[in-house]
Amino acid sequence: MLRKQVIVVVADGLADRPVPKLGYRTPLEVVDFSPISDLLSRSAIGLWDPIQPGIRPGSDTAHLALFGVNPLNNYPGRGPFEAIGAGAVLMPGDIAFRGNFATVDNNLVVVDRRAGRRVQEAEQLVRYINENIGEIDGVRVEVYHATEHRVAVVFRGEGLSDAVSDTDPHAEGVKVLESRPLKPDPNAEKTARIVNTFTRKVHELLSNCPLNAERVRRGMPPANIVLLRGAGKMISYPKLTERKDVSIGKAVAISATALVKGVCALLGFEVVTPEGATGGVDSDLMSKARVAVDFYRKGYDLIYIHIKGTDSASHDGNVEAKIELIEKSLKVLSYIADRVNLEQVVLTFLGDHATPLTIRDHTSDPVPVMVYASDVMADNMVKLTEREARRGTLGRLRNVELFGVLMDYSGRLEKFGA
Repeated sequence: MLRKQVIVVVADGLADRPVPKLGYRTPLEVVDFSPISDLLSRSAIGLWDPIQPGIRPGSDTAHLALFGVNPLNNYPGRGPFEAIGAGAVLMPGDIAFRGNFATVDNNLVVVDRRAGRRVQEAEQLVRYINENIGEIDGVRVEVYHATEHRVAVVFRGEGLSDAVSDTDPHAEGVKVLESRPLKPDPNAEKTARIVNTFTRKVHELLSNCPLNAERVRRGMPPANIVLLRGAGKMISYPKLTERKDVSIGKAVAISATALVKGVCALLGFEVVTPEGATGGVDSDLMSKARVAVDFYRKGYDLIYIHIKGTDSASHDGNVEAKIELIEKSLKVLSYIADRVNLEQVVLTFLGDHATPLTIRDHTSDPVPVMVYASDVMADNMVKLTEREARRGTLGRLRNVELFGVLMDYSGRLEKFGA
């Protein structure tokens, strides 16, 4: 059986709901699909529920499912993925959080959860924190910069628990939360206490940091606190290259988003961030396309390209930016399709979850997906939209089923039974 290379392009948060500003159409219903019109007409389309209907997926759980790991029984919390993607080397028992640089007033009321989103001094601020905290009650604390305003924070020591609540209130105009134990357990109580001490120390440090004084002088919000969420304890996953049910030798993930990089690294991908890729709406998407083609020519079995800007635009409610980024994503797909042997690849385009512009957050809506293979039962579609995908021959897949379909079309799926 011929084994084909698999190329997956994900536009994060792609799926949407009808938008009043667009005459109650979705962004996918107004974008120009001409760059991939031929490829789309020769593809099968359908819908994918990253987890299952009625469950709102995170980007981490959606990516686990996309690559064949059912997250319903294998989810440690988002923190470890973010930390690994940001460069941390985690050990068993480490507790990791996602974090944001944010702006608070003197009463710790959140003014801006993202400190203006563009925190150009982030690396220096992280170094400043690490140089001045070190340990809290015998627990080592390490902070890592991810992308834009995002960081990861790792707590390493004896007797720690991930059963603690967030300090991030997930809203502005309210006070930073105290972390609390989520169960009556001495380790959870200890961890919550250390987290709260960390929050106070970081606020004090950043409030007196010259870098923030300079930000204020330039009319920018100070990054004067780190808000924590998504505590998780490090666990391990079987690498794609070690699985018995599929045959994958080499896999690469092309992304600038720490969370996605972390998930992929745990699953055994080589992780690459091309020059110019930022993980934001300003990312150089064609740099990812060029690198993807390079890895195709090197014979990699699975090549994954992640595009974050569509999700960022959705969270900001920016209709125009989302449309523009979808169209740029289609050009990435077109660039790749023009430079590979379409007889010997499986090429897929989808979102990892829905982030409707009207909601500005993830929802449980299914995601339209396009799968090209030379022997696929083509649907002859001219658009890949939420409505049109309901008519596609792929039907409505859920969870790890999409991964199985991709492995089967590529000749990499082991037979179940005799």
